[in-house]
Amino acid sequence: MQSFRIPIENVATTPLRKLREEVEQKTSYVLDKCELNIFETHHKAEKVRLTFDGFTITSMLRGKKVLHGEDASKDYLPGETFLIDATTEMVIDFPEANYFNPTQCTALVIDEDYLKKQIDYLNEMNRPHEEWSSPWNLDLNNVWLRNDEAIALLSSRMLRLFSGNDPLKEILVDIKLKELMLCIMRLKNFNQLCNDHPGSSLVNDRFKAVVEYIRRNLTSPIQPAELSKMACMSKSVFYRAFLNEFGVPPTKLILVERIRQAKAMLATENMKVKEICFALGFSDPNYFSRAFKKIEGITPLEYLTSLKGEHHPK
Repeated sequence: MQSFRIPIENVATTPLRKLREEVEQKTSYVLDKCELNIFETHHKAEKVRLTFDGFTITSMLRGKKVLHGEDASKDYLPGETFLIDATTEMVIDFPEANYFNPTQCTALVIDEDYLKKQIDYLNEMNRPHEEWSSPWNLDLNNVWLRNDEAIALLSSRMLRLFSGNDPLKEILVDIKLKELMLCIMRLKNFNQLCNDHPGSSLVNDRFKAVVEYIRRNLTSPIQPAELSKMACMSKSVFYRAFLNEFGVPPTKLILVERIRQAKAMLATENMKVKEICFALGFSDPNYFSRAFKKIEGITPLEYLTSLKGEHHPK
């Protein structure tokens, strides 16, 4: 099953009578240092090749694409964002596109010198936290992201800014672009923290120790003081450091790890949903179900049903 994705605000598709191209019709909004393209495809197609003139943040709005890489192919669906540099060619299939179900995506293309200046600015602002924060960058390892609420909201705002007529559009886009890049880098860092990417230099060893401690104690109450001790920080400094680096509080990491373990237990253990809930330290099955759905998009029971093809007793 697909992991939960938060979609970006919908954009109206082009009326059929105004279509110029059936495959990857492009509408562009061009500013001085970046441009936003909206691509639409209204017909099935295979092996369509596409390149961009700069670092590009592309996000799916509707429909389904299949992106072909060197080693594998992957479905590209609404609620996902993909980062690509100017030297990489995208090879795309549109297996389901038609006039009534077109694909639609955005491609925010950023001048690379301008991008570097923005990242340098963010790192300069982050300089007081260098002890526990690695330099931020937009390297293209692990470039596939599920949108979180912040990225979805910012991307929707960027769409409205580019397509609008605000006389201060350039300034507003510059501000939102800094915020969008910061959110993307924080989300990449959080994904790397949770997914144990080998040799990652983007996550401080202090935070890796915190993850290891959480995983060893998923069935026990975890106190903030214990996490800050693992990170060799005071409680207040640890909270600020974690929020600065990942954009979420430490409690989000605890919740994500417990839901990850819940999924593993649902798949392998002969236990009821309530039993797993209590085994992982949740005191309220309703809260457990809501938390599971917020992260995975479906309830624990629906997840179990998707695995086994049958309902599981509560």
